[in-house]
Amino acid sequence: MGILNLYLFKRFMYGFVLSLVVLLSIETFLSLTGELEDLNTGNYTFPVLLEYTLLNVPRSIQDLFPYALLIGAMLSLGAMAADLEFVAIQSAGVSVTQTILVILIQTFFVSVIFYTISNFSIPNLNKKAESIKNLALNKKVVHKANGVWFKDKNKFINIDEVYSNSHLKNISVFKYDYSLKLQSLRHIEEASFKDGIWTLKGVKETSFKSRPIETRHYHSQNEVKFIDPKLLDVTIHKPHNLSIGDVIKNIEYLNENKLDDSIQKRIFWEKLLKPFSTVIMIFLAMPFLFGKYRTNTQGKRIVIGLLIGIIFFVTTTMLPNLGTVIGLFPFLNVLLPNILFIIIGYKLYRHQLELGLQ
Repeated sequence: MGILNLYLFKRFMYGFVLSLVVLLSIETFLSLTGELEDLNTGNYTFPVLLEYTLLNVPRSIQDLFPYALLIGAMLSLGAMAADLEFVAIQSAGVSVTQTILVILIQTFFVSVIFYTISNFSIPNLNKKAESIKNLALNKKVVHKANGVWFKDKNKFINIDEVYSNSHLKNISVFKYDYSLKLQSLRHIEEASFKDGIWTLKGVKETSFKSRPIETRHYHSQNEVKFIDPKLLDVTIHKPHNLSIGDVIKNIEYLNENKLDDSIQKRIFWEKLLKPFSTVIMIFLAMPFLFGKYRTNTQGKRIVIGLLIGIIFFVTTTMLPNLGTVIGLFPFLNVLLPNILFIIIGYKLYRHQLELGLQ
C-alpha cells in the first residue's frame, strides 16, 4: 500500500506542478502587462514595476494553489483512469473508495503545509509590494470621500489620506471624556512612523476644557502612542495581505473598542478552513474521473476542472458575503457553503457507485 500511495502522490504532484506553472505564467504575464499603464508615472520605473510583479508572485501562487491542485488531479489522475490503472489497482484488492480516500488525505496534508508556510511569508511580501508601488506613484491606499475612521478608547481618529500604515496626511483626532463631551481637537498635516516613533508635522491643537477656548500650533511633535500602525491594517490591507495572527489582532482591537468584528471573524474562519475547502474541491472532481467519464479527453477534463473551480469560487464568495449581510454567525457563514458541496460531492459519488464505479 505504501508503494501505491507514493505512486499516486507522484502522479498527483506532477499534474499539480504542471498546472501551476501554466496558470502562474498566464497570471504573471497579465499582471505585468496590466502594470504597464502606470510605467514612468512618478518614480514607477521599469525596475520598480518588475520588483512589484515579482513580489506578488507568491500571492499568485497562493491564489492559484487550489485550482492548480484541481486541474492537476483532473489531468494526472484522469490519465490514470483512461489507461485503466485504477482498474488494475482494484484487481490488486484496493477499492476505488480507498484510492479516493488516499488522494484526499494527501491533498489535506499538502494544503496544510502550503497554507501554514504561506501564512507566515506571503502577507509580508504583499505589504512590501504594495508599499513600494504606492510610494513610487505617491498613491493613496484608501480612496474614500470621508477618509478612514478609527476609534481608540476615548479618541475618534479621521485620516483623510493613507499612503501606507506609516505615512498619513490630514489627520483629525477628536478626544472625548467619559460623558462623551468633546475635550480637544487636533489636526495634523502629516504623520510618519519610523523606529517606533511617530513624527507629526503641522499640528494644530484646540482645547475645549477651558474658557476661552485655547488653540496651539506646533511645527513638529514626536509621539510613541499616536496610533498603532497595525490598526491601520484593518482598513488598508486586503484579506490575502493579512496573516491569521494579523486577523486575530484586528478582532481583539475591534472587540476592545466595541466595534463590529463579523467581517474579520469571517476572514479568520476562511483562512483556517482553507485546507478543508481545498479537499472538498478535489472531492467534487473525483466522480468525474471514473466510470463513463474515464474516457474523456484531456481537454474535457480541463473544462470540467475549470467549471468546478469557478462554481466553487463563486459560491464560496457570494454565500458568506450574503450571510454577513443577514447577520449569520461567521463560523456558520463559512462552513455552510462547504457543507453544501460535501453533500453535492457525496450525491455524485453515490450515483457513480450505483452505475458501477471503476
